[in-house]
Parts: sequence; C-alpha cells; structure tokens
Amino acid sequence: MPSDWKLMLNTKQDWLVNSSRIREELGYQEIIPLHEALKSTLEWERNYPPEKPENFVTPWLLDYVTEDKLATKNLD
Repeated sequence: MPSDWKLMLNTKQDWLVNSSRIREELGYQEIIPLHEALKSTLEWERNYPPEKPENFVTPWLLDYVTEDKLATKNLD
C-alpha cells in the first residue's frame, strides 16, 4: 500500500473468502457468470448514479483526484 494513501481502514490484516462449503453442502452455483454479473452491475451503476453520492459514502472516498494519482503511480 502506498505510504501516501491514507485509508481509514485496517490494511494490516488479510481477508480470505472461501465459498467451497456452501458449494459442497448446499450445491450453490452462480446463476449468472461472474464476468456477466460484474458487467451488468457496472452498467446499472453508470445508468443510475445516486443523486447525492456524499450520502452513501464518507467524503474521503470521493477524492477522485488522489485516487487517479495513486492509480497511475508505480506501486513496485
């Protein structure tokens, strides 16, 4: 994580998600393939943005200028 990226989250922990148990015990399967589901979700989000995004996230998450700088930075 870049040192100048000041997140208000605990980034010193790892999260591991495993869906094998629900698949094995209950036979769960996705109805829609992941790629198609993500594409559809992003399309919906673009077509129906919130009228007041500041009501849905904390303001520092809307700092697109900093986000763009970090995204183009070499993180090696």
